[in-house]
Amino acid sequence: MSVVRHSRRFYPYMYKWTRDVDALLPDHYKKRCREFMEKDPAPVHYRPNPNQYTVRESTGERIPVQNVPVDVKFPRQCNKGLWGGEGFVVGYIKKSTRSQRLPRVWRPFLHKRVLYSEILDRYMAVTVTLRTMDLIDSHYGLDTYILKTHEVDLCSKLGMDLKREMLVTLAKQSCYPDDPVRQQEILDKYKEFVIPLEEAEWIGLSVEEAVRKVQQQQEANPPRPLKDVFMEELAQQFSETSVAESSSGSFLGNLNPFSSKPAEQSDRTS
Repeated sequence: MSVVRHSRRFYPYMYKWTRDVDALLPDHYKKRCREFMEKDPAPVHYRPNPNQYTVRESTGERIPVQNVPVDVKFPRQCNKGLWGGEGFVVGYIKKSTRSQRLPRVWRPFLHKRVLYSEILDRYMAVTVTLRTMDLIDSHYGLDTYILKTHEVDLCSKLGMDLKREMLVTLAKQSCYPDDPVRQQEILDKYKEFVIPLEEAEWIGLSVEEAVRKVQQQQEANPPRPLKDVFMEELAQQFSETSVAESSSGSFLGNLNPFSSKPAEQSDRTS
């Protein structure tokens, strides 16, 4: 199996495939999958120390800083909403009266909100967190938040599907077909996110969906044997050769060097 995993991450979904499937998938799709599995997400449940060392006040000793990410669990339900990188954190709490620690689970507060996408011109009811709403406000809209946020920070299949649909709409220029003025405004506003349609159609697809897409493309355009291609090229060369050239030996005579004597030898014999 071909898969790249990060040692400190828990995945709501993973990209892995066999060697046979590896030959079918395009390079840009595999590159994004590996980047998703290797890239560190933005810190949400902790604040990393930007300094390289800390100084102990009592002794003045320099101690190296170690930013250890918090172990966050992402259930499958996060693929149906936009949690903004939040997940379940498992830890312990210490009571003031006792020295023993008690296990506890911190979970995100989920809310149902209606969001609007101006690229897709669609309202949708989505389960979000308060952090997601703050991120959408800081990006001045749902579309900019989805398009600017990396896949590993979206951490949601719904977010990836929305990103793919938005990018395909921008690549095809199919938004607001009945309003050319509004369509041009949207294309100018999000022109920095436009990518080729061949790449946009693969954004956020799972491995199973990507394999089905390859199979559908092969069924629509089955590969042709090379012998058929070469036969057509050879037949086209023969058809382009005129009858006069073939009788003088300019083309067919070159195919068989023994069909006629050289000019110098014919002069000597005469």
